[in-house]
Amino acid sequence: MMDMFHIMSEEKGEYILEVKGLHAYYTSTKGLVKAVRDVSFNVREGEAVGIFGESGSGKTTIALAILGIFEDIAKFGSSSGNEENRRLWNERMKVKKKGRSMADVGEDLPGVEGEIFYKGKDLLSLSDKEFRKIRGAEITYVPQSTTRSLNPYTNIGLQTAEALWAHDDDDVLYEREVLRRVLQALDLVELGDVDIRKALKPKEFSMGEDQRILIAMALIMNPAFIILDEPTTALDVGVQHRIMEAIRIMKEKMNLSMLIISNDHGLLADSADRIGVMTGGKLVEFADVVTILKRPSHPFTRAFLLSNPSMEMMRKIREKGLLLRGIPGTPPDLTNTPQGCIFHQRCEYCVDICKEQEPTYREIEPDHWLACHRFGELPDFEL
Repeated sequence: MMDMFHIMSEEKGEYILEVKGLHAYYTSTKGLVKAVRDVSFNVREGEAVGIFGESGSGKTTIALAILGIFEDIAKFGSSSGNEENRRLWNERMKVKKKGRSMADVGEDLPGVEGEIFYKGKDLLSLSDKEFRKIRGAEITYVPQSTTRSLNPYTNIGLQTAEALWAHDDDDVLYEREVLRRVLQALDLVELGDVDIRKALKPKEFSMGEDQRILIAMALIMNPAFIILDEPTTALDVGVQHRIMEAIRIMKEKMNLSMLIISNDHGLLADSADRIGVMTGGKLVEFADVVTILKRPSHPFTRAFLLSNPSMEMMRKIREKGLLLRGIPGTPPDLTNTPQGCIFHQRCEYCVDICKEQEPTYREIEPDHWLACHRFGELPDFEL
């Protein structure tokens, strides 16, 4: 049955976001963590792209890199007492100032490398001042933790207005206009009684309402591109449905482009146009939603769907006589990534070449990208 899927329009828009050869590494007490390695994908205007995969696969790291805040967060979270970590970050700063790369110096370094084009402009080449004009205005972010993202001591009206004031460089906004836009944003996400409840603090709202408030904060600047990081985590099914319905309505009303990060493929089936699948910091498959969730080609995609099915998928799995099963082993250690395919240690179809050589990420059919040596040799698979 294909009616469970959100199908993209035949008309394909221009790319609003293009990620090319993205690397994002950070330091830890165990060593250099290669959180994202050589990832490339794109998002079209008015399109929702999902990034799907197990925890720790690099999904949120991609979001932070797009937002231009990964390096600041990574440096703050690194082990400051570790001499090697300090050396690596100092070396990164020197390399960056000279406009060089890891390949130029022959050493793996923390930080972000590659290209991230937004409306044709390479975000990684922008100064901090130039980036701040885009981040929070044209590109906005809904984080996954409501408890850590909202200030418990400030009412939600003031918090929703913060982006407006922060980007009022010409000092042209009046309080009346700000209030109108705050009420409009909170009303768009159907918070209810917003003229009264804007004065309440986060503790007086449910978790589902907190999530709506974060979405309103991301929408108030009328952005072109919004990143949603696990937008329905820890919410019950009914609230999840209402949250995603609100997001879909906003997407249509505002012609928003979206990047939706989630390991819930039921959510992505209902909201994404195309999906990228990640494991171990690598993008291993990227295609339209029907291909990924109904006829996946990569062994990891297949295994992850069978190990983490939605209710609808469980019904189809039973109908086809397939078995629910976990993925054997553990995700790879990103401080010591294995040679060859990132998934080979857990893959039931692994052969010698998988252990020795990293597969090329290539287009196997129009708009369907895959990194697997054994494409075309694997058993048919359809849900």
